[in-house]
Amino acid sequence: MRIGLVYQRFVSQGGLEGYLFALSKALLEAGHQLHVLTGKTDPATDALGLPTTRVDLPRSKTRALLAFERAARALAPDLPTEVTLGFGRTSRQDLHRAGAGCHAAYVPLLHPLKRLGFKSRVELALERDLYTGGATRGFVVNSALVRDQLIEHYAVPEERFSIIHTAVDTATFRPAADAGARRDLRVRLGLDDDRPAVLFLSRAHRRKGLPALLAAWPEIHDRTGAQLWVAGPDPARFLRSLPSKYAPTVTHHGETSAVVALYQAADLFVHPTLYDACANTVLQSMACGLPGLISSADGAREFVEPGANGWLLDDPASTEEIAEKTVAALGADRLATGAAARERVLPLTWDAHVAAWERAIASLPR
Repeated sequence: MRIGLVYQRFVSQGGLEGYLFALSKALLEAGHQLHVLTGKTDPATDALGLPTTRVDLPRSKTRALLAFERAARALAPDLPTEVTLGFGRTSRQDLHRAGAGCHAAYVPLLHPLKRLGFKSRVELALERDLYTGGATRGFVVNSALVRDQLIEHYAVPEERFSIIHTAVDTATFRPAADAGARRDLRVRLGLDDDRPAVLFLSRAHRRKGLPALLAAWPEIHDRTGAQLWVAGPDPARFLRSLPSKYAPTVTHHGETSAVVALYQAADLFVHPTLYDACANTVLQSMACGLPGLISSADGAREFVEPGANGWLLDDPASTEEIAEKTVAALGADRLATGAAARERVLPLTWDAHVAAWERAIASLPR
């Protein structure tokens, strides 16, 4: 099949960008032909050798959104393809994937200045055009949560949605080979005893709930002796709220590429996010056999069976709930819960992911 990919940044690094890069390779391996409409590529995406229609965009991120939307409306229908797939703030393609979720549902969580800012208002306007303008035939979401939010905000008929869960490379994201290998990892990560390690991993600490976790941390540490591993950008400004005597109980692992080692060595993944469409970190941690305490505000909640393969936070802003459920989770059988977590995500292969896209394309109204 000749498939057009429509996205402003066809590059290999980043959340949505990394997903699209991996999807492109999977589609090529499945025998499809691709044509890209974009404003930017990088050496890794250029190396795929795909025919590409490039759009010159302004440097301003918000103005680039508007410029690419205008270009996509004009150019996407004339690409030499049978179907076009959109991944960003574009309103005209055959199928659109809302990988970042529903902006209208996320806006109330923003700081008032950002909520009323130009970029947010532009994103809301583009999202409204996408779901009410009638120029896109079908929609793909990565969780039931996002589908329900888009139906609520834009009254889109449910039958126009396909849920395609994100694929997980379970050969890469897997448990440590054995107890000895896991122990060696923990020593390399600075933990040379049996204290439990709680992992928090994010690129957006405020939205992902680090302030609430740190507020709960003194009680968690006092009751369990646990060490907190924070991976991602420097959390220094958030750590100022933590009493100084607890500073040695928190380790910052930076924006590391060795996330698999962290998943394998930790005892619990705590993810009190205020909003996520379906966080890759949840699926990856489960694939590594690491059970998690997962926010109900994350679409990945549908993979969590409380008490069997993880736990759910009803209110991710509640420090009391975070403390109580983290302590309880650290007292559970990590091996059994982690094995059940991995089993739950094993079906999320790239072959299954591509097949789901093929079904969604075939089901488009003619």
